[in-house]
Amino acid sequence: MVKPNNYWYYEVSKCAPQYALRYLSSAWKRCFAKISGVPKFKKKGRDDSFTLDGSISVGFHQIKLPRIGWIKTHEVLPDNVTPKSVT
Repeated sequence: MVKPNNYWYYEVSKCAPQYALRYLSSAWKRCFAKISGVPKFKKKGRDDSFTLDGSISVGFHQIKLPRIGWIKTHEVLPDNVTPKSVT
């Protein structure tokens, strides 16, 4: 129902919404187990992050993400490392 109305859904990675739902599920499980309080919405534009997994390559000062391409980083990354997921 969502995909035919939103053409951009095919252009983005499926990982970000899946990880968001996983994190939300674990937050509610902690809430119902009385470990923590009710999850709160984050403000848009402050400390934004998302998680991707798949074929991720690491360069000297850059990471190659699926569907996005090469992203520059501020820190030096280790060589010969293939991470399973990146946040």
